[in-house]
Amino acid sequence: MDNPTFIALESLRMAWSEKTFPEATASSALVKCKEEINEIEENIQEGIKDPEEYADAIMCLFDSAGRDGISARKILYAFERKFYKNISRRWQHNGDGTYSHLK
Repeated sequence: MDNPTFIALESLRMAWSEKTFPEATASSALVKCKEEINEIEENIQEGIKDPEEYADAIMCLFDSAGRDGISARKILYAFERKFYKNISRRWQHNGDGTYSHLK
């Protein structure tokens, strides 16, 4: 799995982020990601469908990974591997709308 357009865009975004937010860290990017996820949750509760909020959260997650030395390319390859791993697992419903794989 390799999407050069996404990887190129993420490379530009990461370079911009490092220049614009020089003191940010992998951990601080996750703090920001949690804020963005909270905004998404509020939107869901209010019936607002805003893909830009999802994009913000994804950018923060990629920012954290990049600042931790993990490239977008590595994440996309891991995404593919993890997807195929997950479809081979058995899953249980946890009763709260979430699921966990059986160990």
